[in-house]
Amino acid sequence: MPTGIPRVLAFLHPLIALATIALIYHVATLGLRSRQRRGEDARPVHRRRAPWALAMTWLSAASGVAATWLWRQDLELASGWHFWIGLGVVALLSTGAALSRQVPENQTARRIHPALGLLALLLAALQVFFGMPLLPF
Repeated sequence: MPTGIPRVLAFLHPLIALATIALIYHVATLGLRSRQRRGEDARPVHRRRAPWALAMTWLSAASGVAATWLWRQDLELASGWHFWIGLGVVALLSTGAALSRQVPENQTARRIHPALGLLALLLAALQVFFGMPLLPF
């Protein structure tokens, strides 16, 4: 377990991750609102903020790997459910982002895109429970 400044730095990943989950949730609610009858105004906001949520997800994943490598020698790098579920969240949101370009013209993409986002959000929330035992207390 790290001590001193490395211990404080080890908390960066959990803080980034919580902010990321909040942003993913916000973007998901915008996406759902944009599908409602009078939700057209939410669509451009969803479109603008979704890349930020994806970037934050990648940053969160990278910060988790970096924190483990730099400050958490007591943990094995890239092992356990927390890592693999996090990798799944990154993959789902990245796939959803790639599919988003086809949403306006493709009915299948229009159905799959929100399902990927919802599954990513659920897995991101699950990450909290798998990450809690790893906190540097």
